[in-house]
Amino acid sequence: MKIRWTALLPGSLCLAVALAAQTPKPAASGAPKPAAGATPRPAAPSAPKQEAPAAPKPVVRSGRPADPPVSYSLGLPEVLPPPVKLPDAARETLGNGMKLVVARNAALPVVEVALLFPNGYSQDPPGKRGLNRAVAHSLRYGGTRERAGREIEDFLLERHLALQFTVGPVLTEWTARCRKEDLPALLKLMAEMMARPAFQRSAIDDITAQMRAAIQARSRNLDIAGMQEAEAAWFGEQSPWSRRFTYEDIRSIDRDAIQEQYRATVTPGRAWLGFSGDITVEEARHSTAATLGAWNAPASAQQPATPLPEAHGKLIAIDQPNALEARLLLALPWRRTGAQRPSEELAALGILAALLQSQPGAGLDTLMEKYLSGGDAPRLLPGLGLADLPVLQAAMPLRPREAVDGAIALMKRVRQLATDKPAPAVLDSAKRAFLRNLALDSGSPPARFRMLMRALTLGMDPGYWGAVHAATAAMTSAAYAQRIAEAVKPESAFYVLTGDERDYRSAPSAVGLPVVKASLTPPPEPPFKADESEAGRARAAALLARARKAMGGEGRLEAVTDAVWDYRAVLTRSSPEVVIEQHNLWRKPASYRQEQKASIGSGVSFFDGKLGWVHNGRNLNSLSPLVARQFRNEVIRLLFRLVRADLEEGYRVAYAGPGQVQITSPEKYVVELALDFDTGLPERLRFLEQRPTDGASIHVEEQFSGFRDVSGVLMPHRITVKQNGREFAEFTLQQMRFNTGLTEEEIGRRP
Repeated sequence: MKIRWTALLPGSLCLAVALAAQTPKPAASGAPKPAAGATPRPAAPSAPKQEAPAAPKPVVRSGRPADPPVSYSLGLPEVLPPPVKLPDAARETLGNGMKLVVARNAALPVVEVALLFPNGYSQDPPGKRGLNRAVAHSLRYGGTRERAGREIEDFLLERHLALQFTVGPVLTEWTARCRKEDLPALLKLMAEMMARPAFQRSAIDDITAQMRAAIQARSRNLDIAGMQEAEAAWFGEQSPWSRRFTYEDIRSIDRDAIQEQYRATVTPGRAWLGFSGDITVEEARHSTAATLGAWNAPASAQQPATPLPEAHGKLIAIDQPNALEARLLLALPWRRTGAQRPSEELAALGILAALLQSQPGAGLDTLMEKYLSGGDAPRLLPGLGLADLPVLQAAMPLRPREAVDGAIALMKRVRQLATDKPAPAVLDSAKRAFLRNLALDSGSPPARFRMLMRALTLGMDPGYWGAVHAATAAMTSAAYAQRIAEAVKPESAFYVLTGDERDYRSAPSAVGLPVVKASLTPPPEPPFKADESEAGRARAAALLARARKAMGGEGRLEAVTDAVWDYRAVLTRSSPEVVIEQHNLWRKPASYRQEQKASIGSGVSFFDGKLGWVHNGRNLNSLSPLVARQFRNEVIRLLFRLVRADLEEGYRVAYAGPGQVQITSPEKYVVELALDFDTGLPERLRFLEQRPTDGASIHVEEQFSGFRDVSGVLMPHRITVKQNGREFAEFTLQQMRFNTGLTEEEIGRRP
């Protein structure tokens, strides 16, 4: 559960505004009303009145003046919102140990599906932060033994299904929504993903690339960067609770590590499967029996999350030269996670968060008004959900000059709230605010169903939220003060200040906390060096031998002397899409001809291994050195020749990781070939290319799929090309022939 404190506009407020606008204002007391139809007499001249002092101008934020304060009271007594009532649900355990939950709701037109496992990123093994997320990502996008990843996406798209996963601190959640008639097909797909995953390399590459990008993107989202710094300071650099993973963590996440973690954590005995909608227990059991209910795997031991350490507050100062504003983040750790928190403690923490956010005259907006830069309003995430990170976060933009003073004011306010007893009226207002947010968070049947599934998976009583409501209603000022004194240590709060330190009026040390310096500059990724030792070369040669065997055998590949093939290429990043028809001819050792037809232009190119020409339909020109080098590289990358690199004179091969070979040509051109873990067929090719227009370097990746027989040699019939991580083109092999008797005159014939 994530309480959204930034969007509190109940419908009653809108109604109050409408009623106020339609209600006529009463005449001032003592002023007689003119009779109907009478003409009012002009008032007698009077002495000039002394002008009242001008009212203070409203604070301007984001270029607009703030609205004047308006009373929205309807004159009704303030009452507490009703308690959150989770849906009634039937529960049973299937034969494979999976727990089945059915919350029938005949009013829902679709079926909500949830599959939860009690493992999150706080249970990542040491030195492998991010591994549980990599497992979930690989299950979702890495294909199954029956379907490739692209087939799964097509299946979901055709049925308008959205199968999503989230990996939080303590839970991994899979959620979907479907029509009742699509439920068996969806469950069959989910069973394939969970029980028979393929863990395709492309999915592993995607998640590790995302993790690398997250390291490089630290300076783009200062609030996230600030929270990562606070987590590292609180939990420790190597703790899995800290999401600030390193390049060393990423390199440890390979297919072997993912499979090992999958076998330990993704088992039916640890899973909770839930349905909500117009579905009975019998229907749910019947739909599940042949799919997820038939999934069997050895039971695994529960993996407890790393315990929360004792927090010792610090001010983390991040210097950002020439910043136009400063960012302040408060990270106030809670003592326990949601699954361990008694209902009375959650009630007290919710009241504290409400007091900090919106106490009349003393909320964040009012408290920080004179420090705010005019950007976004302060945002608060209380971290009180069952599966949330147990920390209150408050983020806000400040004027650089007053940034340190703003941090001091916020620190004083937090300490005041943690030690003072609120007045009864103030306490009642905070209770209503807290419970109103609980009601908003559980305002739909799907939301209440997800709350139920999280509570059950974490071993909690579904009546927990009712107990929280009762504890909140019964909370007195003395009881609140006692609970807060036990659960909150204001001196353990972390404050992260990001800005240009030259602009601060006061030094960060004025806050009175230990100051820790941090930086937004990401560390450079250490270069990966392939193993070029004798053992590394031997491992690489063994991998290429396996690829040759998988493609049809050494004899067939060695016998290829020429090839003719046609591609249909779609440039997917063009708008509209550009389609290219391409006819290719190759003759051993390096003669290469390419004929292209497209809406953007047509032409013929020829390369003899050193020089060549290009004809654009009107003129014949020599290939530029850069384009000639591209043709040379393309000949080197011909797959039916590349897998023989260890047998070719002048080529060097090296082991580049599980299933990966680094190949260097005599011209020092380097490519990295990756093989499918299960079949040994080529799966991916990576290389660096130069753009013909300006010579800029481009990281290119070709992904192979759809292998078919061509004269006894298996060749990919689909090639997906990515440039700098973004999909660029899709090549489909139309036809291909080997050993056609192609002559040098035919391949070099000029138009």
